[in-house]
Amino acid sequence: MIPYLHFVMMVSAVLISLYAWILFNKAWGGTKRDQLIMGAVGSSFYILLTIVFVYWFITLKPDYPGQDLFMAALGLMMAILVTTVAAITCFLFTGFSSKAK
Repeated sequence: MIPYLHFVMMVSAVLISLYAWILFNKAWGGTKRDQLIMGAVGSSFYILLTIVFVYWFITLKPDYPGQDLFMAALGLMMAILVTTVAAITCFLFTGFSSKAK
């Protein structure tokens, strides 16, 4: 039951994030420059997480001799991929206006 609940929570988080970013974009009333700054500030959280995961990946060491770190490394690579895609998506959705002028 736990793995299925985890997948439902991940999909829900992605959909809620996309919806929130679209709302922020539609509600924006400032200049184009300020909108780009807002997008950069919004995606900076994901960039920070990516940096943390890269650091953990680089400094990954076994707890005991002979420990296989494949799954830990794979998990960190997936985390790096997910947070990088989230940063790019957040910046694109919030930093660039879809309104026709």
